[in-house]
Amino acid sequence: MRVNLSYSVWSLVASKIPEGSDLGPILFLIFINDLVKCCIAHSEVCLFADDAKLLKHILSESDEQQLQEGINKLHVWTKKWLLNLNISKCKVISFGRTVDKSHTYNITDSDVTLINRVNIIKDLGILTDEKLTFRDHIHDKINTAYMMLGLIKWNFKYLTVSTFVLLYKNMVRSHLDYCSSVWSPYRKGDIEALEKVQKKATKILPQLKHNKRSK
Repeated sequence: MRVNLSYSVWSLVASKIPEGSDLGPILFLIFINDLVKCCIAHSEVCLFADDAKLLKHILSESDEQQLQEGINKLHVWTKKWLLNLNISKCKVISFGRTVDKSHTYNITDSDVTLINRVNIIKDLGILTDEKLTFRDHIHDKINTAYMMLGLIKWNFKYLTVSTFVLLYKNMVRSHLDYCSSVWSPYRKGDIEALEKVQKKATKILPQLKHNKRSK
């Protein structure tokens, strides 16, 4: 490291990169750059930071075998670069109206470990179910929004309209807006449940109710 004309001394680092460093994310991307190449022949690969997903459109038994081969290639890659997988965090989920859950996928090391199959998975903060209804995610966000409204109501006794709007946008609406383009509801019941959050928020301050009537 250089600061003006002074240089720090060299230190031996056995592994890893210090958290919060500027070069950390870039070096990590370089490190996993060939992960896609080793699996792409058998399945699609999506990477985000240290999260990797293997995807395959399953139409036949050969497609299932191809996806398993992609998992095998991924495991070989992790062994080659001494990057151990946390198998307990590895999950399998199938999307579709009719889902065949009979086939299992595994990671073979010293023994064969089956990858746990789930009906709902949390990916980048979004609860995604096998039917892509996002109902669990919507309910979770509504509960979080009500909890935030409760914190505002009981911890801020003297609120102006402008202060409340600022708190609402940062503590409540931020949860409801996060990736809403992905899980945007289309069922009437889900839409009404989300709208009730805003209706309850307007009841916290009498001024908001009067402003609404004046309009």
